[in-house]
Amino acid sequence: MHYLAAMQEILVIGAGNLSWHLVQVLQQAEYDVTLVTRNPDRVADWPVRIQPLSEISFVPDLVVLAVPDDAIHQASTELANYFSPEVPVIHTSGATPTAMINSHFAHRGALWPIRSLRAGEPVTDWKELPLVYHATDPALTQVLAELTAKLSDETHLLDDAQRAKLHLAAVFSNNFVTWLYEISHQLCTESDIPFSVLLPIIRNTALKQDGVAPRLSQTGAAARGDQATMNRHLHLLASHPEYQQLYQEFSRMISAGIDR
Repeated sequence: MHYLAAMQEILVIGAGNLSWHLVQVLQQAEYDVTLVTRNPDRVADWPVRIQPLSEISFVPDLVVLAVPDDAIHQASTELANYFSPEVPVIHTSGATPTAMINSHFAHRGALWPIRSLRAGEPVTDWKELPLVYHATDPALTQVLAELTAKLSDETHLLDDAQRAKLHLAAVFSNNFVTWLYEISHQLCTESDIPFSVLLPIIRNTALKQDGVAPRLSQTGAAARGDQATMNRHLHLLASHPEYQQLYQEFSRMISAGIDR
């Protein structure tokens, strides 16, 4: 199989947030990157070679589908019209199984950076960004192991089920936590309090996480069984019944977790 040779030519499909980062970090790792997008004008200022799929004249050593999860199968099906089954194709989704890549391709995989990425917001050090990878065959697994090791000092080989569970865990620790910040912001704004007052405690709490069970460092009224304080909080949330319900459920889970 041709990709057992030294990998050099990488074709990236899609021009979203992750792609903006990926094309640059791959080039910094000295890969030859070509970007394919349906909207070339939108990425005209990106520092990468841009070509239509119909004009690709080389056989890529790797195709990376940096497209939305629900577009992975369609995009890979279109690729099947251009490339042989031996060309390895991977996607960049945390939640989508590699089987969603069209079965035309014999060598399928995934490479997922555990980070919320936005175009135009550079990552200061990719070497500290955890990367998860998986492939359907040992040779592509080895290729992805070598590629991810060039990009980051923390890489993890996780299968589809493990990656999906990790993605779910990331939703709780990242996406849901961000919305809890939004609730805090709303509560502060209602009382003309600057949200920035909370930034030191937010940062301190995040930095205290050291890999052990977070419940061991849990603080607050629910952790110490302070029902009087919790009742006062619930009273303050009277105009936000949905936040009351959330407060009660979190408090119940914290109390049950502390008691274990």
